Amino acid sequence: MTNIPKTFCPAKWDEIFVNLGANYVYACCKSEVVSITKKEDIAASLDQQKHNLLNGIQDPACNYCWKNENAGHSSYRHDYLKEFDVTQFDQYKNNQIKPKQVEVSLGNECNFQCTYCNPKFSSQWESDVKRKPYKIFSDQHFYGIDEKNTNNVQDTIAWLGELNTVEKLQILGGEPLQNKNFTSVVNSITSDELGFATNLSFKNTKAIDKVLRLADRYKKVIMTVSIDSTGKNAEFSRYGMDYAQMLLNIQYLITHAPDNFTINFASVMTSITIRDFDNIVNLIDNCYQQNPNITWCINYCWDPKIMTLNTLPEQFKPKILEKIHSIQDRKYITGLDIIEGAIKASKFNKTLYGQLKHFLQEFSQRKNIEIPVEME
Repeated sequence: MTNIPKTFCPAKWDEIFVNLGANYVYACCKSEVVSITKKEDIAASLDQQKHNLLNGIQDPACNYCWKNENAGHSSYRHDYLKEFDVTQFDQYKNNQIKPKQVEVSLGNECNFQCTYCNPKFSSQWESDVKRKPYKIFSDQHFYGIDEKNTNNVQDTIAWLGELNTVEKLQILGGEPLQNKNFTSVVNSITSDELGFATNLSFKNTKAIDKVLRLADRYKKVIMTVSIDSTGKNAEFSRYGMDYAQMLLNIQYLITHAPDNFTINFASVMTSITIRDFDNIVNLIDNCYQQNPNITWCINYCWDPKIMTLNTLPEQFKPKILEKIHSIQDRKYITGLDIIEGAIKASKFNKTLYGQLKHFLQEFSQRKNIEIPVEME
């Protein structure tokens, strides 16, 4: 019987995420990043992390999972291992595995300024911080501005060309569907599956129609639509959203999506968005009733610290946990057990809560928008 190290996670080999605009790499969407200086550094950039996972060491890049596991709860690593073919372990051990999923960033060009995002992923955040930095204390590093690689797209296309083919290509931004380089990057590599994340907030359906026409080229297309809450909470937390228009775009997508097109809603539960949990559950459930190809992945916020569940007052937790338990049988939802574990493991931090209140007030004043929840 193959002996699998207790810290092993195949995601470190199967997935690679590359942002050549900001010069960093990471493996697994929950992992911390590794800085590089050029695209030629990509192959060896994750070797130390792989070594640690093969030798019983909880590599700190994977703290998103270790935090839940060390508290006795489920993690994404556990979910990944359920699908792992142990007969292939020696290939992982000897680093003979080619990435199955490659994710590349087109840059930070975006029409949103989500409260839990930062200049690395949002040009709106970058412009705002350049005009005047926020008075942020525990999360100063999070809102810093990185030096950009001006050859981002050319380097990305060249690197993808070297890979030639992958099982799944994932495109991120910013907002990739508003990036003029989306098509050229997609055309630079052959893949069975195409995936991309979008805020789906367009004034008309041209961008949606463009990706719907791509469906014929792939066995499967997965459009990940980012939405964390509803109504005023959504318009504040994902600043730039017109919620009414967002609902129209969702309905258009549900109606026109072909059979090989999966709509995956993705939600980040911050201490603000999770207060609207009942309503976002109802919204996604209504969408699923219309189109059974819909899935919903729920994550919790790890950074910035002021947005984590450690700034969620204790009185909100019982109702949220009760709602989570009531929908555990809905097979189209993933991440419920992990969110439950994160809520139970979180500890209210009065200092961070004070910093959150300060940030929300400043953000509210700059954007001339009301804070959607009461802050004691």
